[in-house]
Amino acid sequence: MQQSDKKPADQTVFLDEKAQDFVASVGESLAKQDNLDAALSHVMDSLTAFLGVEALSIFVVDEPDGDLVLRYATGEVKAEVIGLRLKSGQGIVGWVVQYCEDLIVPYPGLDARFFDEVDSHTGFSTRSILCSPLRVDGHAIGAIEVLNKIEGTFNDDDLVLLRAVARLVAGVITTATV
Repeated sequence: MQQSDKKPADQTVFLDEKAQDFVASVGESLAKQDNLDAALSHVMDSLTAFLGVEALSIFVVDEPDGDLVLRYATGEVKAEVIGLRLKSGQGIVGWVVQYCEDLIVPYPGLDARFFDEVDSHTGFSTRSILCSPLRVDGHAIGAIEVLNKIEGTFNDDDLVLLRAVARLVAGVITTATV
């Protein structure tokens, strides 16, 4: 039941060629879109398929109160969760934003940071989580949370890929809101 937040500083992890091509296509897709919602929707659908996961969410910090607002989602309960608000630091995603750290949680139900009320409300069953902050100038403006890898478990390769996509998404969100 080991949790991994990131690779030690002395270990370098590279994306394989397929993952590099995917990140490049995400960058191209984001650069071509005039509409933030359409761009992020496309990226999220692509990332959901590429990682082979059940659901993916993008949370953004609401500046006046610091709450996290779920702005974009994929998966079977996306209509129910869009607009969900979590207090600063609440849940795995809140922890990731608060500490600006990546996190792999293989057994969320055994992690004290897990906020299970969303699952209780929607009927969705969260079995594993991969989460990366949307970093801008060293602080988090939100996070991408990926749920339930369909085959296998989340690993460091998934984390490195998500981190790269999260940086691209953070830049687009920041540019769109400036």
